[in-house]
Amino acid sequence: MKVRCIANTGDALPESYLKPEFYFTKEVEFPLTLGKEYVVYALYQSQGNVWYYVCDDNYTYYPMQNPSPLFEVVDSRVSKYWRFEIAPNGLLEIAFEQWFTDLYFYDKLTDQEEAKVEVFERVKELMDAEDFDLPPLDVAVEKLRETVSV
Repeated sequence: MKVRCIANTGDALPESYLKPEFYFTKEVEFPLTLGKEYVVYALYQSQGNVWYYVCDDNYTYYPMQNPSPLFEVVDSRVSKYWRFEIAPNGLLEIAFEQWFTDLYFYDKLTDQEEAKVEVFERVKELMDAEDFDLPPLDVAVEKLRETVSV
């Protein structure tokens, strides 16, 4: 999945995304470049809000969560490396396998645990290399029909 930044300040956020206790205020400036495209490495939905994990302009070794209203979807195709999980509390998460199979993966990643950083670097490389330039499904199906004779 790829998204393009269309806003980078808290002023652009709906009220439901503003959480002063987490520094999400109208005054906050996100390290995102207007017009730049970002690969979404994970996302979650909670209480009607969607958050994308992208490697923002301050990227060092892990993706940061950013409110989805700061972006427009450029390519909605999901990564072949994604898995889905719905927690008992209703939280929907979409991420690569290790995010779910390794307890507290993201916390360990942000703590710069070497093994988790290496896993993310490998996953990031694979996801960055995914071919999002493939034709839409209807075009691909039509081409397939042209090559198959009955």
